[in-house]
Amino acid sequence: MEKPGFIVEFYDKAYEDNSIEELVKAPVAAISGVSESDAEDLKEAFGIETVEDLATNKYVKIAQGVSCFSACSGQILDKNFESKEYEDLGKKQVSAISGISEGDAALLKKAFGIDNIKELAENKYVAIAQATVALASLVKFLKAIGAL
Repeated sequence: MEKPGFIVEFYDKAYEDNSIEELVKAPVAAISGVSESDAEDLKEAFGIETVEDLATNKYVKIAQGVSCFSACSGQILDKNFESKEYEDLGKKQVSAISGISEGDAALLKKAFGIDNIKELAENKYVAIAQATVALASLVKFLKAIGAL
């Protein structure tokens, strides 16, 4: 049987035979390009151990919300409230997010090269983790309705 392209492309060879549902619970280092050292840094900074933990981390979600707001502020705010400051929120260092210390930010920089909120929001490993969780949810739904 041919292995799913998503798994082959984005996960280490040792995980190619796992189902998408199993990958959700896999260690974050299962993602191709995330080293054991990176995984240790993520665990130390944010308690992230699994692919699902990375996908659903509250700081990642906050960064994504802030980054989206920053990118769209000129389109969603009334002209009386527009400000260059809002547009620049995504460029602020990740430690600007309440709860992320300078030490946590240094670990993110070491693990993924992340310097600012936008980079955390758009990180490719975060995107892979979130796509994995979404696909696993879809598979679960399709199985529940008998479509798989």
